[in-house]
Amino acid sequence: MAGGRDVGGYRVDEFDMPNPHQKLKGAMDAISREIDAGRGDEMVRDMRLNGSNELADIVQNMIKIKEDGHMTRVLDSNRTVDSGDAAKALRDIDERHADGALADGEALKLKLSVYQTADDPAGELETIVRLDEMYGKTSYSNRAHALYRLGRIKEMEELCETWEGSRQDRDDLYLCRARILRARGKPDLARMHAVAMLILEKYDMYAIELLGDILADAGDLRGAVLHYNKALDYDYNEMQFHVKKAEALMRMGRPDSAALACRRGLEVRPADERLLAMLDEVG
Repeated sequence: MAGGRDVGGYRVDEFDMPNPHQKLKGAMDAISREIDAGRGDEMVRDMRLNGSNELADIVQNMIKIKEDGHMTRVLDSNRTVDSGDAAKALRDIDERHADGALADGEALKLKLSVYQTADDPAGELETIVRLDEMYGKTSYSNRAHALYRLGRIKEMEELCETWEGSRQDRDDLYLCRARILRARGKPDLARMHAVAMLILEKYDMYAIELLGDILADAGDLRGAVLHYNKALDYDYNEMQFHVKKAEALMRMGRPDSAALACRRGLEVRPADERLLAMLDEVG
């Protein structure tokens, strides 16, 4: 082939050779994909270990720019959800994705935020699975949390069997097991697991929530409310805690306190359907 040369053992026409700008763009696109897949910090660490500090600084800046832009879009979507129109937030994401303003992964991540804000575990789980398929991984913790809220215990058990062979999120694996024990009618074993988790990490709000659930199951509603309050101390934006607290207060025959719990949760998420329904019920 006239005018060609050997590149890596292959004969390539000189007009097919990428120019330096194309090479740089290809490299930056590859780095961008790694950041989108959640491996940006790992790349930066490896680059610094190899002495490539200048390149590591560039990648670190790319991560910051992406995070800042993503957070702005998340906040915009969340405001739409809080106004009571999650469907519009999802349509906006689809339109920007179709226009090329959002990459596939970015669009799915924004949808995940919308479903989480709207307290829609079914949509949340579907999006987690799609993201996992895109990036070739399994988000065990996120899947287990959504499955638990959906009451799909059999699938949680199947997930745990696969999870055993992974070193990912081991604390959450123990939480998943404890939740399964509670769902399978073994509260004493579930309580032992949750207490053991809190000995290792006293700020584990989901272990505290689980203890509240176990107490609520046993009829100790006052104890359950105290645990939900403690969980809220660690994350006041977790709607599940607000909902369970309000439900327990309703079961205690304290409608005024339940209404107050609903209003406090609605200050965080004004369009939460479960809190609005309970508030309407208690008048």
